[in-house]
Amino acid sequence: MFSAANQPHFTLTLDGVDSDFQVLSFSGREALSQPFEFELELVSERASLNLESLLHTLAFLQLSPSGSGIHGLVYSAAQGEAGRRLSRYRLVLRPQLAYLAHRINQRIFQHKTVPQIIAQVLEEHGILASDHRFVLGAVYPERVYCVQYDESDLHFIQRLCEEEGIHYHFQHSPQGHALVFGDDQTVFPTLAPVAYQQDTGLVADVP
Repeated sequence: MFSAANQPHFTLTLDGVDSDFQVLSFSGREALSQPFEFELELVSERASLNLESLLHTLAFLQLSPSGSGIHGLVYSAAQGEAGRRLSRYRLVLRPQLAYLAHRINQRIFQHKTVPQIIAQVLEEHGILASDHRFVLGAVYPERVYCVQYDESDLHFIQRLCEEEGIHYHFQHSPQGHALVFGDDQTVFPTLAPVAYQQDTGLVADVP
């Protein structure tokens, strides 16, 4: 019997979409205080799909049998080459936060703390309290006024974070991606030890 670790286990699930996509390859970039981006190369037996209907769909890329993976929204979709049986498609997954780059604002916030300002901007874009949280050790003073001048909502949030020493990252699950703000390293989950294995892709024998 083959070990489960030696079986293909990259799968893509699109919320409310019945698809036969198979993950051919993917690449991604995820960093502190930056919206992530994952580009997926997929194949399907369907030669013609309504790609526009896939845009902004919630998606989960499962990376392991344990259920860990990347959750995001379909930010862009394109069709590639078509073979005899399979057609190629490319999807890009990004967080809901990335959409804040598309709205420019000029306004003033009065008598609010930086976390309160950030929460207000997020909720305007539908990123509700259930989708973000602040795990902060410091107490942040109220600002008499705070100006957002001719900058995107995303840039505004990132500027406020930089001014106060706040960072953010994402925590993924099949149900969603949570936006977590912190100001020290205790906000990050503790990782379990990882056993060394040779680069054969096979499960190491138990000593």
